[in-house]
Amino acid sequence: MKIADKVKMLVIPLVLIPFIIIIGGTFLFGRIYIKNVFGWGKANSTYTSPMFVMNDKAQDTLEEIQTESNENPEHFLDVEYLEDINKRLETSDAFVLVRIEDEIYYRGKDEIGQLESVLPEYGDNHQIEGGLFIDAPDSLFLRQQDFELSDGTTGSLFVITHADALVRNMKRIMIEVMAMIVGVLMLVSGFTSLYIYWICVRPLKLLQEGTERIKEGNLEEDVEVLSNDEIGEVCQSFNEMRLKLKESVDERMHQEQENRELITNISHDLKTPITAIKGYVEGLMDGVADTPEKQERYIRTIYNKANEMDALINELSLYSKIDNNSIPYNFVKINVASYFDDCVEDISMDIEAANMKLDYRNDCEKDTRVIADPEQLRRVIGNIITNAMKYNQKDQRSIQIHVKPYENEFVYIGIRDNGDGIAEKDLPLIFKRMYRGDTSRNSSTGGSGLGLAIAKRIIEEHGGTIWAESEAGEGTLIAFTLRLYEEKVV
Repeated sequence: MKIADKVKMLVIPLVLIPFIIIIGGTFLFGRIYIKNVFGWGKANSTYTSPMFVMNDKAQDTLEEIQTESNENPEHFLDVEYLEDINKRLETSDAFVLVRIEDEIYYRGKDEIGQLESVLPEYGDNHQIEGGLFIDAPDSLFLRQQDFELSDGTTGSLFVITHADALVRNMKRIMIEVMAMIVGVLMLVSGFTSLYIYWICVRPLKLLQEGTERIKEGNLEEDVEVLSNDEIGEVCQSFNEMRLKLKESVDERMHQEQENRELITNISHDLKTPITAIKGYVEGLMDGVADTPEKQERYIRTIYNKANEMDALINELSLYSKIDNNSIPYNFVKINVASYFDDCVEDISMDIEAANMKLDYRNDCEKDTRVIADPEQLRRVIGNIITNAMKYNQKDQRSIQIHVKPYENEFVYIGIRDNGDGIAEKDLPLIFKRMYRGDTSRNSSTGGSGLGLAIAKRIIEEHGGTIWAESEAGEGTLIAFTLRLYEEKVV
């Protein structure tokens, strides 16, 4: 069920339950009132204060009668004044009756007979504030105001109201009160519903719109966070999820682009030697190589091209295994001084054969050790040295290898050449798969472009970092770090 529907269902009892309570309370109150009104059948019963069921004009008239009885009782002998009071009380379905001693002096309504026999005596406590229900013969409510004239004569002024008029007035008041309460409840319910919509439904709608955008592939827009409550936290988490998803999609698209470039480069690098091999084979088949010397040169060329393809395929296979973490690393403790001394001794012959000068310096302590895979680390050094020899066309060529402590936790290995250098625009790209600065990808001037990419993955698996520094024409530095081995004290 939708939350909006749940909110609607919440509003129904919010209105219905108070409404039932009001109806029930009104019904109960009405029954009590009716019981009091018609309870004189067994015995005359007084009602605490029925004045509240009269209209304002009738109450003003009753207050005036009380005042006149104290200040100017002679006024009650004025028939015109009594007629005026009686006329004003007609709107409340009431009339005036004045008794002097035992005689009726004024009767505001003649239709009701046998009334004199049930009137209370002078001095009885049925004054205006209280009142008395009587049955004579109609159901009447009587209020008595006694007074004394200047000559000592006593009298009583009675305000008599039909009981059904009291009931009608009571119903009117009850209806007005009910209407007011229902109006207040509806107003409160409306504000409650609006509040619930604002704090719950509205942010959830925004969240739903966000999910629709993601479903359509739009990962650029955040969901607006409207509050700091639980729903706001959900929206914030949704935005963080969107960012992670966007990064994942961007990374996947980037990898797909790199894979397309990789396939293109592999196709080019394989097509070149294959084309050469086909050409030389056709030359042999067509008899172009008509001398033993030419035939031997053709066959040697075919052999060299096949070796190039084999080397490229081996490097591709190696990189694929490294990229998929399918190469088992054999990490052991390596003494930095002895390991790099052996490496330099092994590669020094190749460097000298290439007519290059080697400068090696190790500034680490003799007992400095790192955790590394000796075979894979040697592959890294070999790839870097191979690039340094291949991309150096100067007459006086040199390679410098420098090993030293680095930031208290690592060992720094830097390999610098004085070759052609790398253009600034190409420097961030040299560790990419199959990247070569030569856009023509001429096999005679470069390798597969996987050497530094393989070196980067191996160093990262060792927990180190690798980077390059270069200026065009000034040579290139390839440096990487290895984490120091530390004995744990138990």
